Amino acid sequence: MEIFMFTAEKVKEDLLNDVEFALGLSKGSLQCPFYTRVQLWGAALPTNTPGIPCIFDPHGRAGICGDWLLGSSVEVAAISGLSLANHIADYFQGGGAQPDDFAVGLHNEFHAVAGHDIGQFPGLNSEKQVLEPQTWTV
Repeated sequence: MEIFMFTAEKVKEDLLNDVEFALGLSKGSLQCPFYTRVQLWGAALPTNTPGIPCIFDPHGRAGICGDWLLGSSVEVAAISGLSLANHIADYFQGGGAQPDDFAVGLHNEFHAVAGHDIGQFPGLNSEKQVLEPQTWTV
């Protein structure tokens, strides 16, 4: 699905401003990215996962991260990205020796994603809250 140029520019501007704010930087202090792409999250409901935070192939020097590896939330997307970054850093700090020891997730089997919904928040027991009957008093 196509995103209108105005919307894409607004999203890019808002995200850049939010990153500056989160890092405690003054507005406009980050260099403008030379390339951006805004995409609708069409694959936001993964159905299966290897259940690991990242995949890394030291021989191919390729890594994969993303929310779909652990579920479907912003939290697990961040955990996945940090996990891959730390794994790559560990690999290179070790001088790239014994690459097979650093291979992760290349042979994991996929399992059904736990949870029930997009944007699940594992720390909030959201599945339990949905499954339990709710009592309302008026």
